[in-house]
Amino acid sequence: MAAPRNGSWQDVRVSLGPDARVTGKLVFSVPTRIEGKLKGELRATDLVVIGAQAVVHANVHVERLVVLGEVRGRVTGVSRVEICPGGRVFGEIETRALVVREGATFEGRSKMGLSLVTSVREASRA
Repeated sequence: MAAPRNGSWQDVRVSLGPDARVTGKLVFSVPTRIEGKLKGELRATDLVVIGAQAVVHANVHVERLVVLGEVRGRVTGVSRVEICPGGRVFGEIETRALVVREGATFEGRSKMGLSLVTSVREASRA
């Protein structure tokens, strides 16, 4: 299971609460948990957890992603994308490692492999 460097992903701080609605671009450099609604773009150089109540309609480019809620759009997870039971992803996923747990939903296309994904830090500089 995906985990931040010094604890479990359940301990990641919430950066966008369940009552929040954001349209635009969010960029994070620390482990982050999204519980609200986001439409636009999400970038992070670390772990992002999409909480069970979250609805994200965005292009997502992160180092590691754990999905408990819903994501619609293009997802690039440089190291790993994990869809947990109850999590839903609709769209395209590109990552080195894709984990779809029993009870999760993934509808779309996926590309996997070491050479497919560039570093989030490199992509952010472009």
